[in-house]
Amino acid sequence: MENKLKSILVQDFTTDNGAFYACINLSYQVFGLTLNTAPIVLVNHALTGNSQVIGENGWWNELIGIDKTIDSTKYTILAFNVPGNGFDGKIIDNYRDFTARDIAKLFIEGLNYLKVNDVFALIGGSVGGGIAWEMIAIEPKLTQNLIAIATDWKSTDWLIANCYLQEKILNNSRNPIEDARIHAMMCYRTPESFKEKFQRTVNDDETLFNVESWLNHHGEKLHKRFQLSAYKMMNQLLKTIDITRNRDSFDKIIEAVEANIYIIGINSDLFFTANENKETYNEIKKFKNNVYYSEIDSQHGHDAFLMEYEQLNTLLDVVFKNKKNKMKIVKFGGKSLGNGEGINRVLEIIIDKKKKGENIAVVVSARGNATDELEDILTIAAKNGNYKPLLESFKVYQQDNYTDVDLSIEFATLDKLFEGVSLIGDYSNKIKDQVLAQGEVISAKLITAVLNQRGVNAKFADSRELIKTDSKFGDAQPLEQISKKNVIQYFKQNDKTVNIITGFIGSNQNNETTTLGRNGSNYTASLVANYIDAEELQNYTNVDGIYTANPDLVPDAKKIDFLSFNEANEIANFGATILHAKTIIPLLEKNIPLRILNTFNHENQGTLITSKSNKEGIKTLSVLENVALVNLEGRGLLGKTGVDARIFRVMGDNDISVSIISQGSSERGIGLVVAADKASKAMIELEKEFENDFYSKDVNRISVTDNVSVISIIGQDLSTFHKPYTALIKNKIVPILFNNTVTGKNVSLVVNKSQLHKALNVIHGGIFGVSKKINIAIFGHGLVGGTLINQILESADTIEKRKGIKLNVFAIANSKKVLLNKNGVSSNWKNEISNNGVLYTINDVIAYANENHLENLIAIDNTASAPFVENYIDLIESSFDLISSNKVANTLSYKFYKKLREVLADNQKNYLYETNVGAGLPLIDTIKLLHLSGENVTKIKGVFSGTLSYLFNIFSAEDRPFSQVLQEAIDKGFTEPDPREDLCGNDVGRKLLILARELDLQNEFEEIAIQNLIPEHLREGDKAGFLNRLQELDAIYAEIKQNQKPNYVLRYIGELSGDLQQDKGNLEVKLVSVPSDTALGGLKGSDSFFEIYTESYGDRPIVIQGAGAGSAVTARGVFGDILRLSEKG
Repeated sequence: MENKLKSILVQDFTTDNGAFYACINLSYQVFGLTLNTAPIVLVNHALTGNSQVIGENGWWNELIGIDKTIDSTKYTILAFNVPGNGFDGKIIDNYRDFTARDIAKLFIEGLNYLKVNDVFALIGGSVGGGIAWEMIAIEPKLTQNLIAIATDWKSTDWLIANCYLQEKILNNSRNPIEDARIHAMMCYRTPESFKEKFQRTVNDDETLFNVESWLNHHGEKLHKRFQLSAYKMMNQLLKTIDITRNRDSFDKIIEAVEANIYIIGINSDLFFTANENKETYNEIKKFKNNVYYSEIDSQHGHDAFLMEYEQLNTLLDVVFKNKKNKMKIVKFGGKSLGNGEGINRVLEIIIDKKKKGENIAVVVSARGNATDELEDILTIAAKNGNYKPLLESFKVYQQDNYTDVDLSIEFATLDKLFEGVSLIGDYSNKIKDQVLAQGEVISAKLITAVLNQRGVNAKFADSRELIKTDSKFGDAQPLEQISKKNVIQYFKQNDKTVNIITGFIGSNQNNETTTLGRNGSNYTASLVANYIDAEELQNYTNVDGIYTANPDLVPDAKKIDFLSFNEANEIANFGATILHAKTIIPLLEKNIPLRILNTFNHENQGTLITSKSNKEGIKTLSVLENVALVNLEGRGLLGKTGVDARIFRVMGDNDISVSIISQGSSERGIGLVVAADKASKAMIELEKEFENDFYSKDVNRISVTDNVSVISIIGQDLSTFHKPYTALIKNKIVPILFNNTVTGKNVSLVVNKSQLHKALNVIHGGIFGVSKKINIAIFGHGLVGGTLINQILESADTIEKRKGIKLNVFAIANSKKVLLNKNGVSSNWKNEISNNGVLYTINDVIAYANENHLENLIAIDNTASAPFVENYIDLIESSFDLISSNKVANTLSYKFYKKLREVLADNQKNYLYETNVGAGLPLIDTIKLLHLSGENVTKIKGVFSGTLSYLFNIFSAEDRPFSQVLQEAIDKGFTEPDPREDLCGNDVGRKLLILARELDLQNEFEEIAIQNLIPEHLREGDKAGFLNRLQELDAIYAEIKQNQKPNYVLRYIGELSGDLQQDKGNLEVKLVSVPSDTALGGLKGSDSFFEIYTESYGDRPIVIQGAGAGSAVTARGVFGDILRLSEKG
């Protein structure tokens, strides 16, 4: 519904130039639905326009109205008049008081008056668009969508000059409006436009050229409807557009704008040039995702936005979404089109889409490995080799079972080309393009023919007739304007069929075949999608979408459901094979979604790439393989200017692309990552360039490091990079080279190719929401080891959910056999090691871990074996952390003790052994902490053996023979199989020595004074003999018990004393009698008990007490060490 002109009186307004107006009349009109009942579209009029945007005299009624792109039955259309434009009968004489920004402020005042809080779209052409830019600079949250057509955020020097001339004409001419309009029309149009319209024809009646007559007509027409003051005002506003005047930088202003920004240029505009528009787009794109550029293709210049309505309607449909059933481009890759399941799935997908009524066009790659095979045949033919068997095999595969499809022309073309190459013994890139093109042509023709056989109206489309390129054979660049015209025209003429388009290929202006380089078929698909403004590009591959890493290399990789174009572009730039940067750019320009789908799992929703950005960002791992590192080193180059320029000139002159560069400072060194097949050439050419520098010793050497790979962590903030980097070092992966982007959001590492697989898994586990995988090898599966294995398997799921740690026991070994499974052992491990275990050495376990790229390795020693300790250093040097319930390693010679820790430090590995003393009690950690904090520990005393604690607790409390209590302990499994190992005191001695060494004391085991509880005559002989003579102990211990003071009890203790600040302390293991009412005397059961005396605590010790024996307790202590290690960086 069309509304009449209404007015708002804006009072007390001061312009940017300081002019005060007590009252300004701001008139407006509303069309369509009632204000504030529907989405509002605010239209800013152009220089000679007004608020009458629709209706009989509406200047934009081809764009706005019932059932138009901006549908007045769906939207409220609001348009203000620029004060002084005369449409409301009001004029402003002092036009120089105003700038475009003042009008923007007045329009915002009007919106506030009308209580408009949310504008769906703010749209303006020419000066109206400039005012729109000024409005969002003032109110960044004003609108959801800014649509700037044939305009820019600033007036350029060229535009200012034209406005200056216009002002001169308006102020000095006898016929100011007519003359100014005649001059303006020459700027609004182009020489090509005039040539097409007038062809130098003459108006016989007026004896004028028709171009002159036409210009006079426009001048007179404007004179009749426009006032001189209005023209001066609008010209002044056009001249003063500049959102940055007396403000922050352009970047800071636009960063605050939340709206989608749609910039629509005109390729022939002389006022607001397309190049200026593109510069604005590219500048905003650096920091804002939701900005889009599109272009009207016209020869009519600036006025095209008032003439080319079909194009303008199409370009605006992305915002107003009126068109139904827009076309989708569906692209299939070579693997999808392979014989058998692949091609059958492709045909099913196309037929299914047509049945659902989808409007599609299809772009195809060559089938299977056609491109590689044709290249191989070319190579053989060029060497005069026998290429024909391979060519025949190629033909058989491509024809497959579709013998009724005629591919004879393509096969004959290949025969002729290969024969020529074989005769000459060489070929050019031009010939190569002709050969490779046949793969796509064969593919498209075959798909077209089979679809027609199955009832789908399909048409073969040779993209050589559509995509015109330059003549750079092998990597041709499309010529946008002519290609776009060809594609649009083709689809207009063939809109009733499913067009099957050849990917990858085009032709130059001489109709010679060219190819579009790497990822060429995807590029073809994105170009076609851009040219026809497709609804979506669906790229069918052989994977379910884009993953956080290559799932072939990282089993835990996750599919990413949504990506922004910016994120996808980063992924493409850093080597993701599924994407290429040049494929994304045409889609990004038109905001056309890209969906990555799986031909073989087409029910999967894949990965959708749009303009929307995940606020938290996305992280992915990309890999560049087949690269080499070129190193240039020389101290003499430090501080010299021009060195980098020389290096890159050499690279450029020899067509060698550098993917990563890293530069040192202390010693001049530059590392360049280049394609592996270009590395030798790069080195040779650099040696030539720096030949004189070798003689002057400024350059030491230029070398190439082969067999490297580049891992790029996209979206990795440098501030948190220490986490994955630490994880790499922990796994003995030291990057050769490191590089980060200027934004600090992407990090690239060069690693040895042999470490690529493991490095990817380590980084992936460290930065993604997947569980960190800990690969565990357990040596010894007796009471403690077996209990530990079962504890891990039973708790694994809970720990993964709670802590994000995935415990994977990949190896279980006893003294003879090992059970290996990279995916983890099952709960049936006892039977499996018995039936499937193999003989091994420690090197076999290490090799297995390396072959399967297992990361975060932990070796657990649950044996009591001294020989096994000899494997510790090999394990550490092979990237294993160590955990041990075996006390031997910490009680061997002090020399070995120190060497072991030096190896641990050199390899940045950890060794935890909390269960060596006190089973699961936190004793060692407590002592370490006290010592590291500088606390002076003066004495440690306690019951170190749970077995002997039980023995003497029961013996002291009950009136029973010693042998009976000992037999009971044996029967309960509290002792070693031969109880003399407990009774001799050596175990307590070892534990005491471990604590001493935690205090940096250098005592040896032989220096411990140990009271052996076994009489000398019972120390020798076998176990059975000893067990038969237990009663011989009764008299001895009955006497000791009898000789105690009243209310005293026996305890077998270890005590560390003396001056513990010296190199050595006093270590004693002995049987003592203590009062029963003390903490030590009150022990029950098999508890262990420790008193730690320090300077700070004086005679009040730190007491640690608890269960000190039993396989379950010890296993749980080892489990605790596993978790502590797992949670480290």
